[in-house]
Amino acid sequence: MFFLVFIILFTAKTAFSEELLTRTKIIMETYITVKLPEDRKELFEPAFEIFKDIDRKLSIYKESSEISILNKRKKHRLSDETLEALKRSIQICKETEGYFDITVGKITSDLFRFGFDDERVPEEKDLEVYKRPDPCSGIRIKGSYVEIDKDIKLDPGGMGKGYAVDLVYRFLKEKGVKKGVILASGDIRCIDRCVIYIKDPYGEGEIVRFRTKNDGTAVSTSGIYERFIKSKDNNHLINPKTGKPQKKKISVTLLWYGDNTELDGYTTAVSVMPLEKALNFLKSRGIGYILFLDNNRVILSKNIDSFVEDLRFLKSGVYIIKK
Repeated sequence: MFFLVFIILFTAKTAFSEELLTRTKIIMETYITVKLPEDRKELFEPAFEIFKDIDRKLSIYKESSEISILNKRKKHRLSDETLEALKRSIQICKETEGYFDITVGKITSDLFRFGFDDERVPEEKDLEVYKRPDPCSGIRIKGSYVEIDKDIKLDPGGMGKGYAVDLVYRFLKEKGVKKGVILASGDIRCIDRCVIYIKDPYGEGEIVRFRTKNDGTAVSTSGIYERFIKSKDNNHLINPKTGKPQKKKISVTLLWYGDNTELDGYTTAVSVMPLEKALNFLKSRGIGYILFLDNNRVILSKNIDSFVEDLRFLKSGVYIIKK
């Protein structure tokens, strides 16, 4: 049995077979969709409550969240879930050599103001001030207490949705769910297998269709078309090394059989890494990938068949490279 998932824009839309019920709510500043069999519909609300709980703890848009309080006070006691998210963020930062950096909040939320009503394009001189030469630093953990340097601000947006997807996935599996889909913007976990369509990053409609090969596949996707200010040149995919948005990779889709938390963070990092470094990083971890570049080139991983079957490109005009 297969279920259809459309990865479309920042909000994402979903369509599934009739035997599953769909519930969608706006949580974590995006559309969250859970798909379950009718005889497990009592699990919808507990699943959404997990997303709400993580949003209450990690959101930079809620002044009462644990992360917002830590950013303001610079020292705060964190819950187990927030502490775990922070520790995993630091680990992802180290693994990606700082291309994923949770301390980039001064740029993303203070300068660009992504997601706020007063989004803006900052001046070059302001970006220079907030560039951090030593990523992953300035965070000190002692038990459940965390202290951060005065000149940094945490933004867990690059892994928070993946982390929430993992928690919901584990909850549903513990409840014995055999079929379903969890979709948080571009972060997806398939219980059983899914048919997935990827939005055309160069135009309208969808450009790729594939079916996941095995149960439990984690998928993460991101693109410069998801969130930007005035033009796609000012997109939300900020390179922590430069403080500037990247422009070369239009869309990134990653697949593996591990957690969505790491995959979400890796997608964020790979989106801003130099291309060859990104490819070497993904190959070293056995991650499948579909990378759309800015010149109508598409790079498929050589191991893509380990994760998907019946992969089809639905439009012509792209040059496909497998490497």
